[in-house]
Amino acid sequence: MNVNFLIHSPAQSTSSQMEQKTKVEETAESKPLRLSEKDISKLSGEEVREEQEEAALPPHIQKMVEKLEELREKIKEEQKLLEELKANDAYSDEMKAELVTQKLEYILRMQNQVIELTQNIQKALKEAGITDPGILLKALA
Repeated sequence: MNVNFLIHSPAQSTSSQMEQKTKVEETAESKPLRLSEKDISKLSGEEVREEQEEAALPPHIQKMVEKLEELREKIKEEQKLLEELKANDAYSDEMKAELVTQKLEYILRMQNQVIELTQNIQKALKEAGITDPGILLKALA
């Protein structure tokens, strides 16, 4: 037995339906939708490509690449600290010069580590037989 309950529902005026539609349209218009960079990356497939490129590298090379990225970040942080040190007037000139010299030497040692690690990554990629330019650039960039 099919029963149609529409017969028993209260009648709605077309004006209230129109009001509901305009309310929905107003809320949709007043708040534009924005995607985060992560969502945009996911929708464009960029995230998947990066995972595939990383998967193309052997685990030991991936660790080397991660260490390279960490070193570069550390260098940036130390350079910011160096700039702050140069701008700081709390130290005497002699003390400031000594601290700046020490910080510069530390940054220079880390830059040498970056160069050595980059060379080691190149050797490891060559030994692994990886010759794809995209993967090489991604690993060394």
